[in-house]
Amino acid sequence: MTKLKKIIIGLCVFGLAMMLGCASMMDMITPAYISKEAMVYSDANIPHYLPYTSLFDARHLEYSLDYTHLLNTLKEDAEYGFHKQITKLHISAAESFQQKMFSPTGPIGLMFPTLFGGVLGSLLIRRPGDKTKEEFEVAVNGNHNNNNNNTETS
Repeated sequence: MTKLKKIIIGLCVFGLAMMLGCASMMDMITPAYISKEAMVYSDANIPHYLPYTSLFDARHLEYSLDYTHLLNTLKEDAEYGFHKQITKLHISAAESFQQKMFSPTGPIGLMFPTLFGGVLGSLLIRRPGDKTKEEFEVAVNGNHNNNNNNTETS
């Protein structure tokens, strides 16, 4: 290998190293605008000179914003999931209670048809052969009360 080739290869390696290393250096000296709201939201500890900082710090702020958003989303999803599952549990318990109360063997399922039938039977509908209150009293007491009523009116 000639001396010239060694120099060219060395310069290429050195240039490549400078390109990679200088990218970070360029980011450190390039100014970038960041808002105070973004810094407050991310709670990042970034050196800033009022609305400006370096491009390197702005990229760090961007990562911090993404991380903070991820944490907030996970927290909100966890809260939502917790409240959703608790609500589902309460709905399930209420549906079970409703099923037990209103089933044909439950208290309300037995009470309403019985109550409805009793009211209809006592007030509205009579079976053939049922006696009225007056007919029942006459049958129990006999004609004795009727004779007393007739003698009092005479």
